[in-house]
Amino acid sequence: MKKKFLALLAAASCIIMTACSSAGAISTYTISLGEMPKNFDPQVASSESELMVLANIYDGLFEYRGGQIVPDVCESYTVSADGLTYTFVLRSDSTFFLSKKEQITVTSHDFAFALERVLDSRTHSPYYRDFSHIDSISTPDSSTLVIKLKHQDSSFLYRLCSPAAYPCNKEFFTNTNGAYGLRVNDILSNGPYTINYLADDGSYATIIRIDGNEKAISRIRISLADSETDIAAEYKEDRISGFFADSSIAGDISGTVFSYENQNFNMLLNPYVKSLGSKYTRGALAKYAFAMENSGANLAAVNQSRSFFNSSVIFLGRPVTELLGSFTPSYMEKNAKPLLQEGLAAQEMTQMDTLTVLIPSDVSYRVVAENINQLWQKELGLFFTLEFIPNSEIAARVSEGDFDIAFLSSKPLSSNPADILKQYRGFGGDIATHIGMLEQGYLSDEEALEAIECAHNDIMEAAYIVPMCTDTSHYIHKDYFEGVEINPFGSIVNLKHATVK
Repeated sequence: MKKKFLALLAAASCIIMTACSSAGAISTYTISLGEMPKNFDPQVASSESELMVLANIYDGLFEYRGGQIVPDVCESYTVSADGLTYTFVLRSDSTFFLSKKEQITVTSHDFAFALERVLDSRTHSPYYRDFSHIDSISTPDSSTLVIKLKHQDSSFLYRLCSPAAYPCNKEFFTNTNGAYGLRVNDILSNGPYTINYLADDGSYATIIRIDGNEKAISRIRISLADSETDIAAEYKEDRISGFFADSSIAGDISGTVFSYENQNFNMLLNPYVKSLGSKYTRGALAKYAFAMENSGANLAAVNQSRSFFNSSVIFLGRPVTELLGSFTPSYMEKNAKPLLQEGLAAQEMTQMDTLTVLIPSDVSYRVVAENINQLWQKELGLFFTLEFIPNSEIAARVSEGDFDIAFLSSKPLSSNPADILKQYRGFGGDIATHIGMLEQGYLSDEEALEAIECAHNDIMEAAYIVPMCTDTSHYIHKDYFEGVEINPFGSIVNLKHATVK
């Protein structure tokens, strides 16, 4: 079967590459990325660039559109009275693309095999935890998928929007001999687009439309941007069709603008550094950063934040920040100097070690971070070493635990607060307990919200994460494209429903 797939795909590539679009060059949508996707196996891929491609070449049971979960390949579904058994009936017109003349119908077996791969330890899927509460998967017939859970999960349909639940044809997968998703001929997708070409040097890729929709964008071209690339200039010169921009750039660029709040600027304090081992010491430092209240910043010029969530993070259809309300850590009501001394005494120290403060060199809020450091010197007599490096490098060091104090601008990769909290289970104690309860998924909506609130507030009370402000991101694209959808989580540009004017 694999040889047949290879021959058909090669033939299809020749036909498609020489075809002309009725809309001309304008029907090509060009995107420039900081890194090129390398893995197109939905059950394994996880980088932003990989997720963006997968979102365009696959159709799952459900998809996340406009902040809502909507059916995709799933035509209808029912949930048992006890909330444990989900029965999905599939559309009959979803197919894996082989060529213009031959497709393979997507069946319930393909969705079952995909989830079985996620749960197989040999796959090393990053989505394992999200689906580990599946008790059984069955396929009564080719159009019916039945999933039974070990316990209730109010977020289960949301989980099914992820690439982990994209269909995988078992026979094709087996015949790739371990190369599934790594090369053009080893990718089999069921969306309106398919990958047409991957440059050997990883500099660009092309994705072509294969569903015959003449109003749609016919081709997506992904190119690699180097560190010197001026994205805004490329956009103005019509070399790219859209790009992500901050507020300072967005106001000077013409086009259709999609704006959303999805960036948080936080201060992080490493509790595994001895000088910061006490919550009192961390609280003394955090007092000058929390919501920027004592930072000396012009509060009228920033979007203060009292949460490391932002308004794009949704729970039960509402921004979770609205549901949680306002929380103020106890250290904000205390005098920082005595708090610092109490913390040092708890660590059997008389003075703090000289710590290194990581400040992003490429983020506009760096001046606020510098000012907070000056306040630590003036008010607490603390002198730290400042290291200015790109925000991406700070993110990498934080993920490795290689930092003392870090100011970091970050974007969540999920709109689900429980997913965001997962990365903080290492804080242990009650925080880990609440996060573990959320991961197991058996809580009612009310109990889940309570667990989210407890973990969220405990993290801030312990001054592990100190929220400072949020920022607005923008995606700008040419006006002659309509229906472009932006998923703020993972910066995914979805062109499946886009058309050319």
